[in-house]
This record gives sequence, C-alpha cells and structure tokens, in this order.
Amino acid sequence: MDTRQLDHDLSAVPAYRRWLLLALLVAIGCGYLAAFAFFVERSEDFVERQIDERAARQACAQPASLPLQLALREGGADLAKLGSGWHAPEAGGIWTRDEDASLIVCVPADGDLMVEVALHSFVARRHPQVSVELLANGTPLARWETRPGHHHVEEQIRLPRAVLGDGRVKLTFRVDAPASPLSKRAGPDMRRLGVFVSRLTIARADVS
Repeated sequence: MDTRQLDHDLSAVPAYRRWLLLALLVAIGCGYLAAFAFFVERSEDFVERQIDERAARQACAQPASLPLQLALREGGADLAKLGSGWHAPEAGGIWTRDEDASLIVCVPADGDLMVEVALHSFVARRHPQVSVELLANGTPLARWETRPGHHHVEEQIRLPRAVLGDGRVKLTFRVDAPASPLSKRAGPDMRRLGVFVSRLTIARADVS
C-alpha cells in the first residue's frame, strides 16, 4: 500500500476518533496486563498450596513423637515437611527465600509445647534491619528485630495447646524484607535471603 495514501486516509479521520482509538488500544493493553498479572498471582498461590499440601501429607503420614528435632540440613530426614518459601538446604541448615516460609509438623495436641529455634538473619550495612516473626497456624508466637551485631536468635517459645488444632501445625517464618547480598553490595550471592534456620526442636512444655 502507498504510504502517502495511508497518511492521507489517517489524516482524514477526525482527531477525536483517533484519540478514541488510541484510548481503546491502551485500555485493551491494560486489560491484557491485568489479566496476566492475575493469572501469575493465582498460579503462584496454586503452586504454594500444592507444596504445602504435599508437606502436610508427608508430615502427617507418621505423626511425630516428642521431643522432635527437625533435620532441615542438606540430606536431612525432615526436608519433606518443608512447605513453600525456602532455598535448597545447606550443610548447617536452610535459608528462607520469600517473605513467608513454612513447614508442617503433626504433633500430639494434648498440651502446650515448646519450640526451640536457632536462626540468624541476613543483615548488612545497606540492609541494616530485618523483622522476623514466627507464627503457628497463623497465630503470632514471637517477633525479633534484628540488625548487624544482633542478628542471631536462640530462643524457646511456648506453643499453646489452643493453636494446635488437631495436631497439624503450620509453622511460618515471616521476614519483612528478604534481600540478596549482591543487591546490597555485601557479597556475590544473588539469592534473596531472609533467615537461616540452623535448629528447630519441638518438645512438651514443662508443667508448672
């Protein structure tokens, strides 16, 4: 087609119609982008649910006896209990990847329990403060504000019977700002790091 003829045809279209056509094309594009974002979000939620359901099946196939010291290191026997949000395990433990990283355990639900946890967060000069929260079945149990020089946590937290339900417990480590050392000029690691969990033990609470 002759480009001069095309230019003539377009110039013959009233200006308001050209603007209307442009607005329509923009609206269609935005609609496609919104639909794509919705699809991605739903897909991620579906994948996370599948991972958590698989972890629950593995954890509850044989309910744990207490005390339970979870082996969450490379080659550990309890890695199948991990839900979504984790990196691959390492020799000394495992890093969280997402804002929420979960694991499932099935434990006796006839009394309060104690959770003993040892972890450290990724903090650096350009990433100076990280908030870490531990939840059980959605109920907050503990919260720590970590910063350089004070980013190691070793603590025992009471797990009340009221949140145990039928004994299937979803423990979630919630980190407000996972970041990669590379992005913060703190090393070559490109992974988003939250907290490194090196020990997690569940035992019966002492009756006082």
